[in-house]
Amino acid sequence: MTASQPDLLHVRSWYGLRAELGVEDRLWHLVRVGPVTMSHPPVVNTFLRAGLPEAERLRLSYLHEFGHLQTLPLAFAHAVAVLWAGLRQRRSFEGWVGWFLGAFLAHEATWELISEAYVVLGDRAAYRETYRRHPNPFSLLFWAGMASLSLGLTFALVRRISTR
Repeated sequence: MTASQPDLLHVRSWYGLRAELGVEDRLWHLVRVGPVTMSHPPVVNTFLRAGLPEAERLRLSYLHEFGHLQTLPLAFAHAVAVLWAGLRQRRSFEGWVGWFLGAFLAHEATWELISEAYVVLGDRAAYRETYRRHPNPFSLLFWAGMASLSLGLTFALVRRISTR
């Protein structure tokens, strides 16, 4: 492994899915499930872990990425519910484009929210103590913003409030 590659953590989800996680690099995170590799920017971790000591940043970032794997069935159920409700609705081409963008945003917000909730619920005392010692102004913004996007957009998309 070269210096630019992250240390890979080999994990197994509660439902049996095996994966490799890498979060060392501040520019890209890596998730590998079998032959499928998904590299992505650490958007949420960058803001939520700002100002934390390196060891805490890495620990919480690994837990957050593992949270995505652990909550995949919930994220999948959310996506299916939104798609099922949306595909039964009629709208113009422009309405569909807006609806799909909204569905993507609602899904991402939901998955980020439940992945970070996994981190909090898995280690409440350490999570609270870490952010007590190293306050982060983005924390409240994350929780309020993701909850609003997740719940608000999901409700709007399912109820067809915001599309034509």
